[in-house]
Amino acid sequence: MSYASLMVHVDVDPKLGARVGIAADLARRFRARLIGVAGWPPMSVSPPGRQPNDSVPSDSRLRDIKALLDQKGREFQAAVGKLDGYPEWRGELEAPTELVAREARAADLLIIGNKPDSSDPSRALDPGTVLLKAGRPALVVPDNLRSLSLRHVAIAWKDVREARRAVLDALPFLQEAESVMIVEVVESGHDQTLRGAKDVGAYLARHGIKTIAERFRPAEVTASDSLLRFIEDENIGLIVTGAYGHSRLGEWAFGGVTRDLLAQSPICCLFSH
Repeated sequence: MSYASLMVHVDVDPKLGARVGIAADLARRFRARLIGVAGWPPMSVSPPGRQPNDSVPSDSRLRDIKALLDQKGREFQAAVGKLDGYPEWRGELEAPTELVAREARAADLLIIGNKPDSSDPSRALDPGTVLLKAGRPALVVPDNLRSLSLRHVAIAWKDVREARRAVLDALPFLQEAESVMIVEVVESGHDQTLRGAKDVGAYLARHGIKTIAERFRPAEVTASDSLLRFIEDENIGLIVTGAYGHSRLGEWAFGGVTRDLLAQSPICCLFSH
């Protein structure tokens, strides 16, 4: 199993970030097609405290936005360089969150940032919404990260659907890793049985992934704190986890671990929902 097609979100406001370089490196590693996507809606959303702009954009404004998207596409093509498959660019007059979630149908894996990079909410990608709507695994890259190490990879295990999906979605990464650890954060008073983790280890071994260690990690302050400490202690380069959320009054809210990893993880996280 491998990734045949990768899709990376490209911000329209700042310069091309290191995320694009990480995406290009992964495309070379997996010999995959790389698709860059950027969205810029014609109508801007005013920040809080400012007077909203309800005017309809002129034809010249639309042409200017399209020209800027085309320029960003040329920068993307130049930055990723030569790949096995010619890199593809998709720049649309549309909000990036909905655009990336829809265009994800063309990719095995999304590569996105961990927080919005634009002061204009209409041009900023919401990573949480993409995780929930895309129907694809997403590699979430912290904005200050310059490279992705696959030497030591960890699976944050929890015996639920999202974690089982994440293990499957991450197989290409796990097969590239030098070592894979399965870690389960166990709250005080809960039965510490490794049956689930051992089953995952046996499943991965049948895929040729043999360097498996199953570990309990006691919850120290919170499960998130315990995982973040584990990442540092074990020199983890990538963590694989489910994206856990629930519907609340018609809106989606993430659980604490998913929310905290999105905001605080110093390394890449592969999320599946």
